[in-house]
Amino acid sequence: MALRHPLDLDPPHRPDWRSGLTTAQTGPMAEDLLGVALAAAGGGLGTVAWPTVDRGIDLYLRRLRSLLTVLIQVKAFRTLTPDGTGVLDLPVDEVIDHPTGHIAMVHIPPPHTLLYERLFMIPFSEFRRRCPRGLVRGKEVFHFVGNFAGGADVWRDFLVDVEQLAGWLDAIPGWSTPVPPVPAGESDALAANADGRSQWQGNLGSLWAAAEIERAAGPAAVVIAQDRIRLDTVTLLVHDLRRQQIGGLHVRTAKITPQRTVHFEVIRPTFFIDEKLYVLLVLLGKDERPHDFCLLMPSTELPRLGYSETITIDRLTKRFAPYRVAREDVGSAFLKQAFASSTDNSRIPPLEGG
Repeated sequence: MALRHPLDLDPPHRPDWRSGLTTAQTGPMAEDLLGVALAAAGGGLGTVAWPTVDRGIDLYLRRLRSLLTVLIQVKAFRTLTPDGTGVLDLPVDEVIDHPTGHIAMVHIPPPHTLLYERLFMIPFSEFRRRCPRGLVRGKEVFHFVGNFAGGADVWRDFLVDVEQLAGWLDAIPGWSTPVPPVPAGESDALAANADGRSQWQGNLGSLWAAAEIERAAGPAAVVIAQDRIRLDTVTLLVHDLRRQQIGGLHVRTAKITPQRTVHFEVIRPTFFIDEKLYVLLVLLGKDERPHDFCLLMPSTELPRLGYSETITIDRLTKRFAPYRVAREDVGSAFLKQAFASSTDNSRIPPLEGG
């Protein structure tokens, strides 16, 4: 008996599950479905990061090997009116004003395993300008009314077919621009495959760095996001909420050897250079705790410093000495350098609605 060609297979049966989902479940499901759709539509050019703490932005869509990032706030509709209309009251202070930010209005019909065939991708600036406002229980809200079936309304220009998301991505300024390789360094040796222990140590360094940035920034001042699958050099994507800027951190973790050296290695093919991308070398002592100091280097300096180097610790290798940062100052040093401003919260204007 011959097997049918895969392209001739009928679409898989969609089960008739019980529909008892809560709103709290629907939102994350919609975020996951949209994240998968965007990653697939990117055709290998993009990656999607999820925030470690929810502060209003649900997905960070980034062009690989760059910090070109589109911020996406997802709002999900479980039901529509018979003509395909969705209605939502959204508090005004939940919609930020970021130049690359979009609100994605999506519908996930039963059994909630796929997005509806169309969705709205509305820039924050357009949403804030066009959406009518009103009061609900004394709170100012945006009153959104949009027709997912393509009917005439104020949002029709922002209605996108799921099958056309690739075209939507290509229209993002700079998205399709080729990213050139980084300049060669003095040493271009490729990193060896990491064993289980070195991967574990690397995770320790990343978690510690994220906590230090959060601590230095203060309450609700930054969002740290991580790609579901790492495809390039960005370990932590950092969104400064008060300045609405994006920075990146590539974290390398190295155990200090008995000879008091560490080996610093960056894989050049997936590396890129950006003024807001920094490289952090976390040094671990015998107890797996961060050493007294770390090295925080601008990505722009890597071609000069080298991508694969052995560094002495007690008499720090001379060319790395300018990048020495005390352990307790790592978070504040990154924020100050990447976002070119003091991290003193008293000097930063409050968030809108805060």
